Amino acid sequence: MLFIRTLMILTTLFSFEISAKTKYDRKERQKDVSLATGKKDDVRSYHATTTKVLNFSMVAVKESILNFADKCNNAFRKKRELTSTEYDCKYHNENIIEQFVLKDLRRGEWLKDDNEIERFVVARKIYNRGESGHYELVKIKETHNVLKQKTVTIEEEMLTNDQARNYVSVKFEKDSAFETSRTRYILTEIAPEKTELRYIYKGTTTHWVLNKEVSVPQVFSSLSESIHNLVTSIGTEAGVQARSIASERE
Repeated sequence: MLFIRTLMILTTLFSFEISAKTKYDRKERQKDVSLATGKKDDVRSYHATTTKVLNFSMVAVKESILNFADKCNNAFRKKRELTSTEYDCKYHNENIIEQFVLKDLRRGEWLKDDNEIERFVVARKIYNRGESGHYELVKIKETHNVLKQKTVTIEEEMLTNDQARNYVSVKFEKDSAFETSRTRYILTEIAPEKTELRYIYKGTTTHWVLNKEVSVPQVFSSLSESIHNLVTSIGTEAGVQARSIASERE
């Protein structure tokens, strides 16, 4: 069903900018996730945030977020087109067929943002009662906050077909009920082995089902569950990354 599939796409993609043009008139909190939605004209916006302190270094948390290739579902290995069918996913993600990182970008009409240290594209194929997919632009920025604490920001943005072609040779067309979908992870180094993770998401849609007020409870429930599981998995994987980093130093 399209409704189920598009819900899954929403919860897999995770903007950080709250549009001044949209009034968020419905808000809830579920599973430590703050949720909001609002509609202007034919566009409905969904917004979600959560914060968690992880007892791991910023490097370990960062690497766990950026480890896209290892997050997939081995049951879908025969559906893979961009990666090897023999590869074993280390971290199970129920709906991800495959994720392929593309770092060899075209020198298109783009410039790095302030404090940006790296950008690349992720090709993501999804399955939930049907296959879909899209390309995401990932930017990594480093700076310090007002307390002089080191911060790393990881931004993910779903690209249109034309935007994706500006960076890479596309293998498939965008298939999503959402016009925009953005995520921001803000990592703050509280101590050498303690990192605050703030997660912020925003998506907009004109889809005739997801636009309706009656659909909001289902979207909220799916969003909160998915984000809660995502943050939990980041903590779990950060532990693995931390042990790997420690063994390399020995």
